[in-house]
Amino acid sequence: SINRTCTGAWEEHGDSCLVDHPMECFTQLKSSDAICECGEAGVAPASPPPPPSPCDEQSWPDVDHGLVCGPCKVLVDNFETTYGTCGGYCASINRTCTGAWEEHGDSCLVDHPMECFTQLKSSDAICECGEAGVAPASPPPPPSPCDEQSWPDVDHGLVCGPCKVLVDNFETTYGTCGGYCASINRTCT
Repeated sequence: SINRTCTGAWEEHGDSCLVDHPMECFTQLKSSDAICECGEAGVAPASPPPPPSPCDEQSWPDVDHGLVCGPCKVLVDNFETTYGTCGGYCASINRTCTGAWEEHGDSCLVDHPMECFTQLKSSDAICECGEAGVAPASPPPPPSPCDEQSWPDVDHGLVCGPCKVLVDNFETTYGTCGGYCASINRTCT
C-alpha cells in the first residue's frame, strides 16, 4: 500500500508504455498488465495533457507501425537501407537530428542511445528531428514526486511518466487500476 489515487488507466501494447486504449480507473481487464497512473491520496490529477507536437510526425516518411515516440521523435522503418543514420533520416525531411536510439522489439523502448550519425545494421531505429539548425532543446525530465521504484509489481521496471507505471499481475492481484492505486494508498479520480 502506497496510499495514492488512480488518476489514469490504460491498456498497454506489447509489455511497454505504449497505450493501446484508455480505460476508467475501475475498469476490470483480462490482462496480466496495464498502465496505471497514481496521484496523491484524494487529489485530482495535476498534470495537464501534453501539448500537441510541433512536428506533424504523421506526415514523416517511413514511420514504422505509425509509432511516434515523443515530440518530433519516431520509430523509423527502412533505417539501414534508405537512411543509414538518424542524421540521414532527419535531413531527408529538412530537419536536424537531435537524438538517436536503437530500439527494442519494434517499439519506442530504447535499447541504447546512439549518435545522430551512427550507422546501424538494423531495419529500424528511433530518431528525433528538430528544426533545421536547432540544437537539442529537451532538458532532462524533473524528478517524479511519486518514487515509482518503490511501488509493487512494476512490470519490467517500466515507469511510463510521473506517477504512472506498467502494472504486472494486474488481473490476478489488483483487478482495476483503482485497486492497484488503493493498494498503494492512492485513489482513482
